[in-house]
Amino acid sequence: MTFTSHQRLLVQHGLIIMLLGLIGGFFLLFAALGQISLSPLPLAFDYVIPGDTAQWRAVHVGNIVNGLMAIIFALLIPMLTLSAKTTRLISIGLVCTIWGNALFYIFGILTPNKGLSLGDNPVGEASWAAPIAFLPAFIVAFVLMVIVVVMLRNLPAADDTK
Repeated sequence: MTFTSHQRLLVQHGLIIMLLGLIGGFFLLFAALGQISLSPLPLAFDYVIPGDTAQWRAVHVGNIVNGLMAIIFALLIPMLTLSAKTTRLISIGLVCTIWGNALFYIFGILTPNKGLSLGDNPVGEASWAAPIAFLPAFIVAFVLMVIVVVMLRNLPAADDTK
């Protein structure tokens, strides 16, 4: 099987985002333990990882799911009736989406408002990390919805003759 450049782009970025999620799994472990420890190695460092376990779980699981989404879309694109321009735009939009979501997960940990808005909200106050977490994720949420609608509209007709 060979990939088009757009498929390769999506698979490559999807795998990188999945790796980020897997690394986030270690930070989830450290946040849950309240220290950096790689049992059974006899090394432990008392260091409190910023953020709570729910946020690190989102970094871990969210990035793995986003990476898988990019890979699934890469495999699905050739089955759709898309123009070259639309394929290019979808590929770029998906790469922006998975990175925008990764920024949300990571920078949301660094701001008391969890990156859920640009300013203060009921969850907490905004900090320098709030716009980095919120803006890209807010924008790509709409980008992804458009991509899904375009893909739905370009599904090929069913072939029930087989």
